[in-house]
Amino acid sequence: MSTRWVVVIAAAAAMGVLAHAQQPLTLRGEIVEVSCYTKLGIEKSTGAAHTACAKECAAKGQPLAILTDGDGLVKITGDYADQKYAKLLPFVGRQVEVTGTPDRYLDYSRAIKVTKLAPIAYKK
Repeated sequence: MSTRWVVVIAAAAAMGVLAHAQQPLTLRGEIVEVSCYTKLGIEKSTGAAHTACAKECAAKGQPLAILTDGDGLVKITGDYADQKYAKLLPFVGRQVEVTGTPDRYLDYSRAIKVTKLAPIAYKK
Protein backbone atom coordinates (compact mmCIF):
# COMPACT_ATOMS: atom_id res chain seq x y z
CA MET A 1 0.00 0.00 0.00
CA SER A 2 1.34 3.41 -0.90
CA THR A 3 2.12 6.02 1.72
CA ARG A 4 -0.59 8.26 0.32
CA TRP A 5 -3.30 5.66 1.02
CA VAL A 6 -2.02 5.12 4.54
CA VAL A 7 -2.30 8.85 5.19
CA VAL A 8 -5.81 8.98 3.69
CA ILE A 9 -7.01 6.00 5.76
CA ALA A 10 -5.47 7.40 8.96
CA ALA A 11 -7.07 10.81 8.37
CA ALA A 12 -10.46 9.21 7.71
CA ALA A 13 -10.19 7.14 10.89
CA ALA A 14 -9.23 10.22 12.93
CA MET A 15 -12.18 12.17 11.52
CA GLY A 16 -14.51 9.34 12.50
CA VAL A 17 -13.15 9.31 16.05
CA LEU A 18 -13.49 13.10 16.32
CA ALA A 19 -17.05 13.04 14.97
CA HIS A 20 -17.99 10.34 17.47
CA ALA A 21 -16.46 12.26 20.39
CA GLN A 22 -18.63 15.27 19.62
CA GLN A 23 -21.97 13.46 19.80
CA PRO A 24 -24.50 15.38 21.93
CA LEU A 25 -24.84 14.17 25.50
CA THR A 26 -27.82 14.83 27.78
CA LEU A 27 -27.67 14.28 31.54
CA ARG A 28 -30.30 14.69 34.25
CA GLY A 29 -29.40 15.28 37.88
CA GLU A 30 -28.58 17.78 40.61
CA ILE A 31 -26.00 20.57 40.35
CA VAL A 32 -23.50 20.13 43.20
CA GLU A 33 -20.15 21.57 44.26
CA VAL A 34 -17.40 18.98 43.79
CA SER A 35 -15.20 19.44 46.89
CA CYS A 36 -18.16 19.32 49.30
CA TYR A 37 -19.50 16.23 47.55
CA THR A 38 -16.09 14.56 47.78
CA LYS A 39 -15.53 15.43 51.45
CA LEU A 40 -19.07 15.23 52.87
CA GLY A 41 -20.75 12.60 50.74
CA ILE A 42 -24.13 12.64 49.08
CA GLU A 43 -26.26 13.14 52.20
CA LYS A 44 -24.58 16.37 53.35
CA SER A 45 -23.67 17.93 50.01
CA THR A 46 -26.95 17.80 48.10
CA GLY A 47 -30.33 19.49 48.26
CA ALA A 48 -31.50 22.95 49.19
CA ALA A 49 -29.84 22.83 52.63
CA HIS A 50 -26.38 22.86 51.04
CA THR A 51 -27.01 25.53 48.39
CA ALA A 52 -25.43 28.49 50.23
CA CYS A 53 -22.23 26.56 51.02
CA ALA A 54 -21.95 25.29 47.45
CA LYS A 55 -22.32 28.81 46.05
CA GLU A 56 -19.61 30.10 48.42
CA CYS A 57 -17.24 27.34 47.30
CA ALA A 58 -17.95 28.08 43.63
CA ALA A 59 -17.19 31.77 44.28
CA LYS A 60 -13.78 30.64 45.58
CA GLY A 61 -13.12 28.79 42.32
CA GLN A 62 -14.25 25.28 43.21
CA PRO A 63 -15.84 23.35 40.30
CA LEU A 64 -19.51 22.51 39.95
CA ALA A 65 -20.83 19.26 38.52
CA ILE A 66 -24.01 17.41 37.77
CA LEU A 67 -24.69 14.40 39.98
CA THR A 68 -26.74 11.80 38.12
CA ASP A 69 -28.16 8.46 39.16
CA GLY A 70 -26.60 6.54 36.28
CA ASP A 71 -23.47 8.47 35.30
CA GLY A 72 -22.32 9.64 38.72
CA LEU A 73 -20.50 12.94 39.11
CA VAL A 74 -19.74 14.78 35.84
CA LYS A 75 -17.94 18.13 36.06
CA ILE A 76 -19.18 21.06 33.99
CA THR A 77 -17.04 22.96 31.48
CA GLY A 78 -17.69 25.48 28.73
CA ASP A 79 -19.69 28.71 28.87
CA TYR A 80 -21.57 27.57 31.96
CA ALA A 81 -18.26 27.32 33.84
CA ASP A 82 -17.11 30.82 32.88
CA GLN A 83 -16.88 33.58 35.50
CA LYS A 84 -16.93 31.11 38.38
CA TYR A 85 -20.07 29.37 37.11
CA ALA A 86 -22.15 32.58 37.10
CA LYS A 87 -24.78 31.12 34.72
CA LEU A 88 -25.02 27.93 36.76
CA LEU A 89 -25.27 29.38 40.30
CA PRO A 90 -29.08 29.82 40.25
CA PHE A 91 -29.40 26.07 39.64
CA VAL A 92 -27.15 24.78 42.46
CA GLY A 93 -29.04 22.21 44.52
CA ARG A 94 -31.74 21.86 41.86
CA GLN A 95 -32.59 19.08 39.44
CA VAL A 96 -31.74 20.00 35.86
CA GLU A 97 -31.22 18.56 32.42
CA VAL A 98 -28.01 19.60 30.68
CA THR A 99 -27.05 19.02 27.07
CA GLY A 100 -23.58 19.35 25.64
CA THR A 101 -20.62 17.35 24.43
CA PRO A 102 -18.31 15.00 26.33
CA ASP A 103 -15.23 16.75 27.70
CA ARG A 104 -12.43 16.36 30.25
CA TYR A 105 -11.81 18.64 33.22
CA LEU A 106 -8.36 20.08 34.02
CA ASP A 107 -7.54 16.96 36.10
CA TYR A 108 -8.72 14.75 33.19
CA SER A 109 -11.84 13.66 35.07
CA ARG A 110 -15.08 13.22 33.15
CA ALA A 111 -16.88 16.43 32.20
CA ILE A 112 -19.59 17.80 29.95
CA LYS A 113 -19.21 21.01 27.97
CA VAL A 114 -22.72 22.32 28.59
CA THR A 115 -24.49 24.21 25.81
CA LYS A 116 -28.05 24.02 27.13
CA LEU A 117 -29.59 23.79 30.61
CA ALA A 118 -33.20 23.42 31.67
CA PRO A 119 -34.64 22.95 35.17
CA ILE A 120 -36.66 19.80 35.59
CA ALA A 121 -40.27 20.60 36.44
CA TYR A 122 -41.88 18.15 38.82
CA LYS A 123 -45.45 17.09 38.23
CA LYS A 124 -47.83 17.71 41.12
